[in-house]
Amino acid sequence: MNLDQLKQYTKDFSAIPISINFAMQDFDPIAVTQRFDQPDAPCFLLTGKPKKQEDGYSFIGLNPTMTITYRNGVLTRSDEQGNVSHETTDLKPVLERILADNRMPKLKHMPPFSGGLVGYFSYDYARYATTADLPAVSDPMKLNDVDLVLINRVIAYNHTTKMVTLIQVIPADQLTTQYESVISGLTNLKEEILQVHEQQPLPPFTMTPFKLQFSLSEFEEKVAEAKHHIVDGDIFQVQLSNPQHSKMTGSLFAATPTLFKESPSPYQFYFRHNDFETIGASPETMITKRGQTLFTYPLAGTRRRGKNQIEDDAFTDELQHNPKELSEHNMLIDLGRNDLGSISQFGSVKVTAYRNLLKFSSVMHMGSVVESKVDPDVSSIDIIHSLLPAGTLSGAPKISAMQIIGKLENNKHGLYGGCLGYLGFDGDLDMCIGIRLAYRKGDDLVVRSAAGIVADSIPKHEYQEFNNKARAIVTALQETAAKGGVCDALSN
Repeated sequence: MNLDQLKQYTKDFSAIPISINFAMQDFDPIAVTQRFDQPDAPCFLLTGKPKKQEDGYSFIGLNPTMTITYRNGVLTRSDEQGNVSHETTDLKPVLERILADNRMPKLKHMPPFSGGLVGYFSYDYARYATTADLPAVSDPMKLNDVDLVLINRVIAYNHTTKMVTLIQVIPADQLTTQYESVISGLTNLKEEILQVHEQQPLPPFTMTPFKLQFSLSEFEEKVAEAKHHIVDGDIFQVQLSNPQHSKMTGSLFAATPTLFKESPSPYQFYFRHNDFETIGASPETMITKRGQTLFTYPLAGTRRRGKNQIEDDAFTDELQHNPKELSEHNMLIDLGRNDLGSISQFGSVKVTAYRNLLKFSSVMHMGSVVESKVDPDVSSIDIIHSLLPAGTLSGAPKISAMQIIGKLENNKHGLYGGCLGYLGFDGDLDMCIGIRLAYRKGDDLVVRSAAGIVADSIPKHEYQEFNNKARAIVTALQETAAKGGVCDALSN
Protein backbone atom coordinates (compact mmCIF):
# COMPACT_ATOMS: atom_id res chain seq x y z
CA MET A 1 0.00 0.00 0.00
CA ASN A 2 1.17 3.54 -0.72
CA LEU A 3 1.23 6.43 1.72
CA ASP A 4 -2.25 7.72 0.91
CA GLN A 5 -3.78 4.26 1.32
CA LEU A 6 -2.08 3.75 4.69
CA LYS A 7 -3.18 7.15 6.03
CA GLN A 8 -6.78 5.93 6.30
CA TYR A 9 -5.75 3.64 9.18
CA THR A 10 -3.95 6.21 11.33
CA LYS A 11 -7.06 7.32 13.24
CA ASP A 12 -8.03 3.84 14.41
CA PHE A 13 -4.65 2.19 15.00
CA SER A 14 -1.56 3.06 17.01
CA ALA A 15 0.88 1.43 14.56
CA ILE A 16 1.08 1.00 10.78
CA PRO A 17 2.99 -1.66 8.78
CA ILE A 18 4.93 -0.36 5.76
CA SER A 19 6.02 -3.03 3.29
CA ILE A 20 7.63 -3.81 -0.04
CA ASN A 21 7.49 -7.05 -2.06
CA PHE A 22 9.80 -8.73 -4.54
CA ALA A 23 10.23 -12.14 -6.14
CA MET A 24 13.12 -14.42 -5.20
CA GLN A 25 13.30 -17.98 -6.45
CA ASP A 26 16.26 -19.17 -4.39
CA PHE A 27 15.44 -17.69 -0.97
CA ASP A 28 17.12 -19.86 1.69
CA PRO A 29 15.74 -19.13 5.20
CA ILE A 30 18.82 -20.53 6.93
CA ALA A 31 21.23 -18.56 4.73
CA VAL A 32 19.28 -15.32 5.18
CA THR A 33 19.16 -15.84 8.94
CA GLN A 34 22.93 -16.35 8.93
CA ARG A 35 23.45 -13.17 6.92
CA PHE A 36 21.65 -10.92 9.39
CA ASP A 37 22.35 -12.71 12.66
CA GLN A 38 24.34 -10.74 15.21
CA PRO A 39 25.97 -13.12 17.73
CA ASP A 40 25.22 -11.00 20.81
CA ALA A 41 21.62 -10.19 19.79
CA PRO A 42 18.46 -12.33 19.92
CA CYS A 43 17.74 -14.36 16.81
CA PHE A 44 14.79 -16.34 15.49
CA LEU A 45 13.69 -18.23 12.40
CA LEU A 46 10.15 -19.59 12.09
CA THR A 47 9.56 -21.81 9.07
CA GLY A 48 8.11 -25.23 8.23
CA LYS A 49 6.07 -27.37 5.90
CA PRO A 50 2.67 -25.66 5.40
CA LYS A 51 -0.52 -27.09 6.82
CA LYS A 52 -3.26 -27.97 4.35
CA GLN A 53 -4.86 -24.99 2.60
CA GLU A 54 -2.08 -22.66 3.75
CA ASP A 55 0.92 -21.15 2.01
CA GLY A 56 4.20 -21.98 3.69
CA TYR A 57 6.02 -19.00 5.18
CA SER A 58 9.39 -18.31 6.73
CA PHE A 59 9.72 -15.42 9.18
CA ILE A 60 12.96 -13.79 10.28
CA GLY A 61 12.98 -10.83 12.67
CA LEU A 62 15.60 -8.09 12.76
CA ASN A 63 16.79 -5.84 15.58
CA PRO A 64 14.23 -6.38 18.37
CA THR A 65 13.28 -3.14 20.09
CA MET A 66 12.59 -4.87 23.41
CA THR A 67 13.24 -8.20 25.10
CA ILE A 68 11.04 -9.62 27.84
CA THR A 69 11.84 -12.48 30.18
CA TYR A 70 9.80 -13.68 33.14
CA ARG A 71 10.98 -16.04 35.87
CA ASN A 72 9.52 -16.74 39.29
CA GLY A 73 7.28 -13.67 39.08
CA VAL A 74 10.08 -11.26 38.11
CA LEU A 75 9.81 -9.39 34.79
CA THR A 76 13.07 -8.33 33.11
CA ARG A 77 12.96 -5.91 30.19
CA SER A 78 15.73 -4.52 28.00
CA ASP A 79 15.54 -1.96 25.20
CA GLU A 80 17.60 -1.06 22.12
CA GLN A 81 19.90 1.16 24.17
CA GLY A 82 20.75 -1.68 26.54
CA ASN A 83 18.73 -0.35 29.46
CA VAL A 84 17.59 -3.21 31.71
CA SER A 85 14.83 -3.15 34.33
CA HIS A 86 13.59 -5.74 36.83
CA GLU A 87 10.13 -5.76 38.38
CA THR A 88 8.08 -8.20 40.43
CA THR A 89 4.70 -8.05 38.73
CA ASP A 90 1.92 -9.87 36.92
CA LEU A 91 3.04 -10.40 33.32
CA LYS A 92 -0.38 -10.58 31.65
CA PRO A 93 -1.34 -6.86 31.80
CA VAL A 94 2.18 -5.87 30.72
CA LEU A 95 1.95 -7.95 27.54
CA GLU A 96 -1.59 -6.80 26.85
CA ARG A 97 -0.45 -3.16 27.12
CA ILE A 98 2.47 -3.75 24.73
CA LEU A 99 0.16 -5.33 22.15
CA ALA A 100 -2.42 -2.55 22.57
CA ASP A 101 0.21 0.20 22.23
CA ASN A 102 1.34 -1.35 18.93
CA ARG A 103 -2.09 -2.35 17.58
CA MET A 104 -2.05 -2.31 13.78
CA PRO A 105 -4.52 -3.15 10.99
CA LYS A 106 -4.65 -6.52 9.26
CA LEU A 107 -4.04 -5.51 5.65
CA LYS A 108 -4.95 -7.62 2.63
CA HIS A 109 -2.17 -9.57 0.94
CA MET A 110 0.12 -9.24 3.97
CA PRO A 111 1.86 -12.28 5.48
CA PRO A 112 0.28 -13.93 8.54
CA PHE A 113 2.95 -12.31 10.72
CA SER A 114 4.01 -8.70 10.13
CA GLY A 115 5.33 -7.70 13.54
CA GLY A 116 4.68 -8.49 17.18
CA LEU A 117 6.02 -10.57 20.04
CA VAL A 118 8.01 -13.71 19.17
CA GLY A 119 9.24 -16.36 21.55
CA TYR A 120 7.88 -18.86 24.03
CA PHE A 121 5.73 -19.43 27.09
CA SER A 122 7.05 -22.41 29.04
CA TYR A 123 4.98 -25.29 30.38
CA ASP A 124 5.76 -23.95 33.84
CA TYR A 125 4.16 -20.56 33.05
CA ALA A 126 0.80 -22.32 33.51
CA ARG A 127 1.07 -21.65 37.26
CA TYR A 128 0.52 -17.94 36.48
CA ALA A 129 -2.46 -18.70 34.24
CA THR A 130 -4.51 -20.51 36.88
CA THR A 131 -5.56 -19.97 40.47
CA ALA A 132 -5.09 -23.68 41.15
CA ASP A 133 -2.26 -24.78 43.43
CA LEU A 134 0.58 -26.33 41.40
CA PRO A 135 3.55 -27.77 43.30
CA ALA A 136 6.92 -26.01 43.31
CA VAL A 137 9.52 -28.02 41.38
CA SER A 138 13.29 -28.13 41.08
CA ASP A 139 14.89 -25.63 38.66
CA PRO A 140 18.63 -26.38 38.49
CA MET A 141 19.00 -24.81 35.01
CA LYS A 142 17.27 -21.55 36.09
CA LEU A 143 14.93 -21.64 33.09
CA ASN A 144 12.80 -18.64 32.17
CA ASP A 145 9.04 -19.09 32.30
CA VAL A 146 8.59 -16.69 29.36
CA ASP A 147 11.09 -15.35 26.81
CA LEU A 148 9.84 -12.90 24.15
CA VAL A 149 11.31 -10.36 21.75
CA LEU A 150 9.41 -7.40 20.29
CA ILE A 151 9.87 -7.35 16.52
CA ASN A 152 8.84 -4.47 14.26
CA ARG A 153 11.02 -5.35 11.25
CA VAL A 154 10.22 -8.66 9.56
CA ILE A 155 11.50 -10.63 6.59
CA ALA A 156 8.65 -12.88 5.37
CA TYR A 157 8.95 -15.38 2.52
CA ASN A 158 6.02 -17.14 0.86
CA HIS A 159 7.35 -20.51 -0.32
CA THR A 160 4.36 -21.01 -2.63
CA THR A 161 4.46 -17.70 -4.53
CA LYS A 162 8.25 -17.21 -4.11
CA MET A 163 7.60 -13.66 -2.90
CA VAL A 164 9.54 -11.84 -0.18
CA THR A 165 7.72 -9.23 1.90
CA LEU A 166 9.77 -6.82 4.00
CA ILE A 167 7.80 -5.07 6.73
CA GLN A 168 8.59 -2.19 9.06
CA VAL A 169 6.04 -1.29 11.75
CA ILE A 170 6.09 2.36 12.86
CA PRO A 171 3.93 4.53 15.15
CA ALA A 172 0.86 5.79 13.31
CA ASP A 173 1.63 9.41 14.15
CA GLN A 174 5.01 9.10 12.36
CA LEU A 175 3.65 7.67 9.11
CA THR A 176 3.85 10.85 7.03
CA THR A 177 7.29 11.91 8.25
CA GLN A 178 8.90 8.44 8.22
CA TYR A 179 7.32 6.77 5.18
CA GLU A 180 9.98 7.65 2.59
CA SER A 181 12.91 6.83 4.85
CA VAL A 182 11.32 3.49 5.80
CA ILE A 183 10.80 2.59 2.13
CA SER A 184 14.43 3.52 1.45
CA GLY A 185 15.63 1.33 4.32
CA LEU A 186 13.52 -1.64 3.18
CA THR A 187 14.82 -1.21 -0.38
CA ASN A 188 18.40 -1.36 0.90
CA LEU A 189 17.49 -4.50 2.85
CA LYS A 190 16.03 -6.00 -0.32
CA GLU A 191 19.32 -5.47 -2.17
CA GLU A 192 21.22 -7.21 0.62
CA ILE A 193 18.85 -10.20 0.62
CA LEU A 194 19.12 -10.58 -3.16
CA GLN A 195 22.85 -11.13 -2.71
CA VAL A 196 22.34 -14.13 -0.39
CA HIS A 197 22.54 -17.29 -2.49
CA GLU A 198 24.12 -19.93 -0.28
CA GLN A 199 24.65 -20.84 3.34
CA GLN A 200 27.79 -19.82 5.18
CA PRO A 201 29.84 -22.34 7.18
CA LEU A 202 27.82 -23.48 10.17
CA PRO A 203 28.98 -22.83 13.73
CA PRO A 204 30.77 -25.65 15.59
CA PHE A 205 28.76 -28.10 17.65
CA THR A 206 29.86 -30.94 19.91
CA MET A 207 28.05 -32.81 22.64
CA THR A 208 28.37 -35.68 25.07
CA PRO A 209 26.05 -38.71 24.70
CA PHE A 210 22.55 -38.19 26.08
CA LYS A 211 21.51 -39.85 29.32
CA LEU A 212 17.87 -40.36 30.31
CA GLN A 213 17.11 -38.89 33.72
CA PHE A 214 14.87 -41.75 34.90
CA SER A 215 15.86 -45.40 34.54
CA LEU A 216 13.28 -47.99 33.52
CA SER A 217 12.85 -49.14 37.12
CA GLU A 218 12.37 -45.55 38.32
CA PHE A 219 9.88 -44.96 35.55
CA GLU A 220 7.97 -48.14 36.45
CA GLU A 221 7.53 -46.79 39.97
CA LYS A 222 6.19 -43.49 38.62
CA VAL A 223 3.79 -45.31 36.29
CA ALA A 224 2.53 -47.41 39.21
CA GLU A 225 1.85 -44.28 41.25
CA ALA A 226 0.14 -42.61 38.28
CA LYS A 227 -2.10 -45.66 37.87
CA HIS A 228 -3.11 -45.42 41.53
CA HIS A 229 -4.33 -41.89 40.81
CA ILE A 230 -6.27 -43.20 37.80
CA VAL A 231 -7.89 -45.99 39.83
CA ASP A 232 -8.76 -43.48 42.56
CA GLY A 233 -10.49 -41.30 39.98
CA ASP A 234 -8.11 -38.32 40.29
CA ILE A 235 -7.22 -38.41 36.57
CA PHE A 236 -8.01 -40.32 33.39
CA GLN A 237 -4.59 -39.91 31.80
CA VAL A 238 -1.26 -38.23 32.58
CA GLN A 239 1.75 -37.36 30.41
CA LEU A 240 4.94 -38.46 32.16
CA SER A 241 8.12 -37.13 30.59
CA ASN A 242 11.72 -38.25 30.81
CA PRO A 243 14.37 -35.67 29.89
CA GLN A 244 17.64 -36.64 28.23
CA HIS A 245 20.64 -34.57 29.34
CA SER A 246 23.93 -33.76 27.65
CA LYS A 247 26.73 -31.21 27.72
CA MET A 248 27.43 -29.24 24.54
CA THR A 249 29.69 -26.65 22.99
CA GLY A 250 29.01 -24.37 20.05
CA SER A 251 25.51 -23.59 18.76
CA LEU A 252 22.33 -25.55 18.08
CA PHE A 253 21.98 -23.52 14.88
CA ALA A 254 24.48 -25.97 13.37
CA ALA A 255 21.75 -28.64 13.37
CA THR A 256 19.11 -26.58 11.53
CA PRO A 257 19.87 -27.81 7.98
CA THR A 258 19.79 -31.47 9.04
CA LEU A 259 16.72 -31.25 11.25
CA PHE A 260 14.68 -29.12 8.84
CA LYS A 261 15.49 -31.42 5.92
CA GLU A 262 14.89 -34.71 7.73
CA SER A 263 11.84 -33.64 9.78
CA PRO A 264 9.38 -31.77 7.55
CA SER A 265 6.88 -30.37 10.07
CA PRO A 266 4.45 -27.43 10.17
CA TYR A 267 6.62 -25.70 12.77
CA GLN A 268 10.38 -25.66 12.30
CA PHE A 269 12.13 -23.09 14.44
CA TYR A 270 15.33 -21.69 15.86
CA PHE A 271 15.31 -19.17 18.73
CA ARG A 272 18.18 -17.67 20.71
CA HIS A 273 18.27 -15.10 23.51
CA ASN A 274 21.20 -14.61 25.87
CA ASP A 275 22.51 -18.06 26.86
CA PHE A 276 19.28 -19.87 25.90
CA GLU A 277 18.88 -21.57 22.53
CA THR A 278 16.28 -23.92 21.08
CA ILE A 279 15.74 -25.77 17.82
CA GLY A 280 12.77 -27.91 16.90
CA ALA A 281 10.38 -29.42 14.37
CA SER A 282 7.00 -29.55 16.09
CA PRO A 283 4.08 -31.28 14.37
CA GLU A 284 1.42 -29.84 16.67
CA THR A 285 -0.42 -26.53 16.93
CA MET A 286 -1.40 -25.33 20.38
CA ILE A 287 -3.52 -22.46 19.04
CA THR A 288 -3.85 -20.43 15.84
CA LYS A 289 -5.97 -17.29 15.51
CA ARG A 290 -6.86 -15.92 12.08
CA GLY A 291 -9.22 -12.99 12.27
CA GLN A 292 -12.00 -14.12 14.62
CA THR A 293 -11.44 -17.87 14.13
CA LEU A 294 -9.51 -20.06 16.56
CA PHE A 295 -7.98 -23.40 15.57
CA THR A 296 -6.43 -26.11 17.70
CA TYR A 297 -5.16 -29.44 16.37
CA PRO A 298 -5.04 -32.23 18.99
CA LEU A 299 -2.52 -34.97 18.18
CA ALA A 300 -2.86 -38.12 20.25
CA GLY A 301 -2.00 -41.70 19.46
CA THR A 302 1.54 -42.48 18.37
CA ARG A 303 3.38 -45.23 16.51
CA ARG A 304 6.88 -45.23 15.09
CA ARG A 305 7.27 -45.35 11.33
CA GLY A 306 7.83 -48.78 9.85
CA LYS A 307 11.12 -49.94 8.39
CA ASN A 308 9.31 -50.74 5.13
CA GLN A 309 5.87 -50.17 3.60
CA ILE A 310 4.41 -53.43 4.93
CA GLU A 311 5.46 -52.66 8.50
CA ASP A 312 4.35 -49.03 8.15
CA ASP A 313 0.89 -50.13 6.98
CA ALA A 314 0.65 -52.59 9.87
CA PHE A 315 1.50 -49.87 12.40
CA THR A 316 -1.05 -47.57 10.74
CA ASP A 317 -3.81 -50.16 11.02
CA GLU A 318 -2.95 -50.99 14.61
CA LEU A 319 -2.90 -47.33 15.63
CA GLN A 320 -6.26 -46.57 14.05
CA HIS A 321 -7.96 -49.55 15.74
CA ASN A 322 -6.25 -49.57 19.15
CA PRO A 323 -8.92 -48.99 21.86
CA LYS A 324 -6.43 -47.29 24.21
CA GLU A 325 -5.29 -44.82 21.53
CA LEU A 326 -8.84 -44.10 20.33
CA SER A 327 -10.05 -43.46 23.86
CA GLU A 328 -7.10 -41.20 24.62
CA HIS A 329 -7.60 -39.26 21.39
CA ASN A 330 -11.30 -38.67 22.07
CA MET A 331 -10.54 -37.55 25.61
CA LEU A 332 -8.04 -34.96 24.37
CA ILE A 333 -10.45 -33.68 21.73
CA ASP A 334 -12.93 -33.07 24.54
CA LEU A 335 -10.24 -31.26 26.52
CA GLY A 336 -9.50 -29.06 23.50
CA ARG A 337 -13.19 -28.29 23.10
CA ASN A 338 -13.42 -27.28 26.74
CA ASP A 339 -10.32 -25.06 26.49
CA LEU A 340 -11.70 -23.24 23.44
CA GLY A 341 -15.17 -23.02 24.97
CA SER A 342 -13.98 -20.72 27.75
CA ILE A 343 -12.75 -18.07 25.28
CA SER A 344 -15.22 -18.54 22.41
CA GLN A 345 -18.65 -17.36 21.42
CA PHE A 346 -21.38 -19.63 22.77
CA GLY A 347 -22.13 -22.60 20.51
CA SER A 348 -19.28 -21.90 18.07
CA VAL A 349 -16.91 -24.76 19.05
CA LYS A 350 -16.88 -27.52 16.43
CA VAL A 351 -14.74 -30.53 15.51
CA THR A 352 -14.04 -29.99 11.80
CA ALA A 353 -11.65 -32.90 11.19
CA TYR A 354 -11.57 -36.17 13.12
CA ARG A 355 -8.79 -38.73 13.57
CA ASN A 356 -6.85 -37.99 10.41
CA LEU A 357 -3.64 -39.99 10.04
CA LEU A 358 -0.55 -37.75 10.04
CA LYS A 359 2.83 -39.23 9.16
CA PHE A 360 6.16 -37.61 10.04
CA SER A 361 9.76 -38.70 9.61
CA SER A 362 10.00 -40.90 12.72
CA VAL A 363 6.44 -41.29 14.03
CA MET A 364 2.79 -41.20 12.98
CA HIS A 365 -0.11 -39.68 14.91
CA MET A 366 -3.87 -39.37 14.78
CA GLY A 367 -4.88 -35.72 14.47
CA SER A 368 -8.14 -33.78 14.69
CA VAL A 369 -9.11 -30.12 14.25
CA VAL A 370 -11.26 -28.09 16.65
CA GLU A 371 -12.45 -24.61 15.59
CA SER A 372 -14.41 -21.78 17.19
CA LYS A 373 -15.21 -18.07 16.97
CA VAL A 374 -13.32 -16.07 19.58
CA ASP A 375 -15.17 -14.00 22.16
CA PRO A 376 -14.58 -10.35 21.15
CA ASP A 377 -13.59 -9.41 24.72
CA VAL A 378 -10.78 -11.98 24.82
CA SER A 379 -7.13 -10.85 24.42
CA SER A 380 -4.28 -12.79 22.85
CA ILE A 381 -2.88 -13.37 26.35
CA ASP A 382 -6.28 -14.65 27.53
CA ILE A 383 -6.05 -17.23 24.74
CA ILE A 384 -2.60 -18.37 25.88
CA HIS A 385 -3.78 -18.57 29.49
CA SER A 386 -6.78 -20.69 28.50
CA LEU A 387 -4.86 -23.21 26.39
CA LEU A 388 -1.48 -23.55 28.13
CA PRO A 389 -0.40 -26.27 28.42
CA ALA A 390 -2.15 -28.27 25.74
CA GLY A 391 -3.99 -31.27 27.11
CA THR A 392 -1.84 -33.54 24.95
CA LEU A 393 1.13 -32.50 27.12
CA SER A 394 -0.53 -32.70 30.54
CA GLY A 395 -3.35 -35.22 30.62
CA ALA A 396 -6.90 -34.95 31.89
CA PRO A 397 -8.31 -33.38 33.91
CA LYS A 398 -5.57 -30.85 33.17
CA ILE A 399 -4.97 -29.30 36.60
CA SER A 400 -5.01 -32.63 38.45
CA ALA A 401 -2.66 -34.14 35.87
CA MET A 402 -0.24 -31.21 36.21
CA GLN A 403 -0.24 -31.54 39.99
CA ILE A 404 0.66 -35.23 39.68
CA ILE A 405 3.34 -34.49 37.04
CA GLY A 406 4.94 -31.94 39.36
CA LYS A 407 5.00 -34.46 42.21
CA LEU A 408 6.34 -37.39 40.16
CA GLU A 409 8.88 -35.53 38.00
CA ASN A 410 9.86 -32.61 40.27
CA ASN A 411 11.67 -30.56 37.64
CA LYS A 412 10.89 -27.64 35.38
CA HIS A 413 9.87 -28.59 31.84
CA GLY A 414 10.93 -25.26 30.35
CA LEU A 415 9.81 -24.81 26.74
CA TYR A 416 8.92 -28.51 26.45
CA GLY A 417 5.14 -28.74 26.73
CA GLY A 418 4.81 -24.97 26.50
CA CYS A 419 4.34 -23.06 23.26
CA LEU A 420 6.48 -21.10 20.80
CA GLY A 421 5.51 -18.74 18.00
CA TYR A 422 4.17 -15.22 17.57
CA LEU A 423 1.56 -12.82 18.93
CA GLY A 424 0.91 -10.36 16.10
CA PHE A 425 0.23 -6.65 16.54
CA ASP A 426 -2.75 -7.24 14.21
CA GLY A 427 -4.39 -9.59 16.73
CA ASP A 428 -3.54 -12.86 14.99
CA LEU A 429 -1.33 -15.47 16.63
CA ASP A 430 0.18 -18.86 15.92
CA MET A 431 1.72 -21.01 18.63
CA CYS A 432 3.04 -24.53 18.24
CA ILE A 433 3.35 -26.93 21.14
CA GLY A 434 6.91 -27.22 22.40
CA ILE A 435 7.68 -30.81 21.40
CA ARG A 436 10.25 -32.53 19.17
CA LEU A 437 12.81 -29.95 20.24
CA ALA A 438 16.12 -29.48 21.99
CA TYR A 439 17.02 -26.56 24.20
CA ARG A 440 20.14 -25.52 25.98
CA LYS A 441 20.99 -23.10 28.78
CA GLY A 442 24.69 -22.43 28.89
CA ASP A 443 26.32 -25.78 28.15
CA ASP A 444 23.40 -27.87 29.48
CA LEU A 445 21.46 -29.51 26.63
CA VAL A 446 18.04 -31.16 27.08
CA VAL A 447 15.76 -33.21 24.83
CA ARG A 448 12.49 -34.15 26.46
CA SER A 449 9.60 -36.40 25.47
CA ALA A 450 6.61 -37.89 27.25
CA ALA A 451 4.36 -40.93 27.27
CA GLY A 452 0.64 -40.89 27.96
CA ILE A 453 -0.15 -43.10 30.95
CA VAL A 454 -3.62 -44.66 31.26
CA ALA A 455 -5.00 -47.53 33.33
CA ASP A 456 -3.69 -50.30 31.05
CA SER A 457 -0.32 -48.77 30.10
CA ILE A 458 2.65 -51.14 29.95
CA PRO A 459 5.69 -49.29 31.39
CA LYS A 460 8.35 -50.79 29.12
CA HIS A 461 6.31 -49.88 26.02
CA GLU A 462 5.80 -46.33 27.26
CA TYR A 463 9.51 -46.11 28.10
CA GLN A 464 10.39 -46.94 24.51
CA GLU A 465 8.06 -44.17 23.36
CA PHE A 466 10.51 -41.60 24.77
CA ASN A 467 13.11 -42.58 22.20
CA ASN A 468 10.53 -42.94 19.40
CA LYS A 469 9.29 -39.38 19.91
CA ALA A 470 12.77 -37.92 20.42
CA ARG A 471 14.41 -39.83 17.57
CA ALA A 472 14.20 -37.12 14.89
CA ILE A 473 15.73 -34.34 16.99
CA VAL A 474 18.30 -36.64 18.60
CA THR A 475 19.33 -38.05 15.22
CA ALA A 476 19.77 -34.55 13.79
CA LEU A 477 21.93 -33.60 16.77
CA GLN A 478 23.82 -36.89 16.48
CA GLU A 479 24.62 -36.32 12.81
CA THR A 480 25.66 -32.73 13.47
CA ALA A 481 27.76 -33.67 16.48
CA ALA A 482 29.50 -36.41 14.51
CA LYS A 483 30.99 -33.70 12.32
CA GLY A 484 32.29 -32.12 15.52
CA GLY A 485 33.88 -35.30 16.82
CA VAL A 486 31.04 -37.04 18.71
CA CYS A 487 29.79 -40.10 16.91
CA ASP A 488 27.10 -41.51 19.18
CA ALA A 489 24.64 -39.14 20.83
CA LEU A 490 21.62 -41.44 21.02
CA SER A 491 20.51 -42.69 24.43
CA ASN A 492 21.06 -46.36 25.15
